[in-house]
Amino acid sequence: MIQPFIKRIDLQVFSKVLFVLYVVYTNVLDFTLFHIQFLSIVLLIGAVVLELIHDHLRIRIDRSLLALVFFTLYALISGSLIAENFDRVLNSLISLTEWLIVFYLILCYSLSDGNPHFSMAVFSMQAITTAMFMILSGTGLKRISISESVNVNTIGMTFAFSIGYILYFLIDKKNKPIKWVISIGAIAALLIGIMMTSSKKAIIGGAALIILWIVLCYRFTFARIHKVLRILIIVGIIAVGIFVYRWYTSAYALQTEIMLYRMSGLYVGDSDQARIKMIKEGFLVFFSHPFFGVGFNNARYYISYATYTHCLYTEVLACTGIVGTLLFGYAVVRPWMIIVKTRNNIKQHNSFLNTRIIYLLTIFTVFLLSNFMQIAFYAQNLMYTLSVFAAFAANLKSDYGGLVMEHEKV
Repeated sequence: MIQPFIKRIDLQVFSKVLFVLYVVYTNVLDFTLFHIQFLSIVLLIGAVVLELIHDHLRIRIDRSLLALVFFTLYALISGSLIAENFDRVLNSLISLTEWLIVFYLILCYSLSDGNPHFSMAVFSMQAITTAMFMILSGTGLKRISISESVNVNTIGMTFAFSIGYILYFLIDKKNKPIKWVISIGAIAALLIGIMMTSSKKAIIGGAALIILWIVLCYRFTFARIHKVLRILIIVGIIAVGIFVYRWYTSAYALQTEIMLYRMSGLYVGDSDQARIKMIKEGFLVFFSHPFFGVGFNNARYYISYATYTHCLYTEVLACTGIVGTLLFGYAVVRPWMIIVKTRNNIKQHNSFLNTRIIYLLTIFTVFLLSNFMQIAFYAQNLMYTLSVFAAFAANLKSDYGGLVMEHEKV
């Protein structure tokens, strides 16, 4: 009786449940409601163990993930030899290792499902949950966050990428009206969250993803909808926009003023000037230690502002030198090359999948551009985007025919 029941249990489903709990707890609940020591690690390890059993202890290896593993090992070794305080390097690498485990789970789920949609949905769900917490009980005076320990720019960019994922799901051959209603409501909540953060990168990134979606994806969105329903959706969007604008400017007058001030073309604040100076100092650190850098997350002890350089590419160069940059760069460039190459082979055979590929490339382009003024690998929820992109590339490379067939059935 028991053995047949166990055989019917899909362990990957339980693994995914633990993964959802991990993502929501780590990125939202831990900062807003309660903190339980080691809970995130227990959830993550549980998800990995169940997934390994589901895969009969077969470890799925992707070259991008493998490059990042080597990058982490290299950062550990070089940091132990170079860094003045190895404990700081080790703590940062523990966080990076945790993200690599998340990357591995996303890769497993994506290869098993034939697409990265589950991971994208989980990311969007935690972002919407974060936005609701901010709207109901956000902290901060001028720029609102869910916690004083969570960077508003990180939250803002999380919202922007989630808007991109929701729009990606709307690129479909048939969308029911309820899907449009839910999606527009979720995007409205995320846009409110972005405005509360007053993050210029998030405002620009979110706007770019919306505009480019309209330009690139019209064929598989509004063009597929009945004309009457199309008019109703547009009227609904305008009505919701007016309501949200009137409510937000009334309830958050100070934040509205700050947001408009920050977005004005004439305004370059002290923080912008400081970022530019930190980036310049980061390059000076790299030039003084070009081959091996000064240790992972250690550049902050070599610049006058005593913090990270606020540019992913400068940070990688300064902290890990040329060797680390080549490893990290390979992990980023390889999935891009795979997706572009695969798209060239399918763009005339499957226009629907081609449109989705183009838009996912658009999301990743925004990710790469935003990292000129931020650092993703110190924030797991931002590195999630790289994981999804690499998992999508792995799908196209390993199971291209099956992926096309699956989309054609939609």
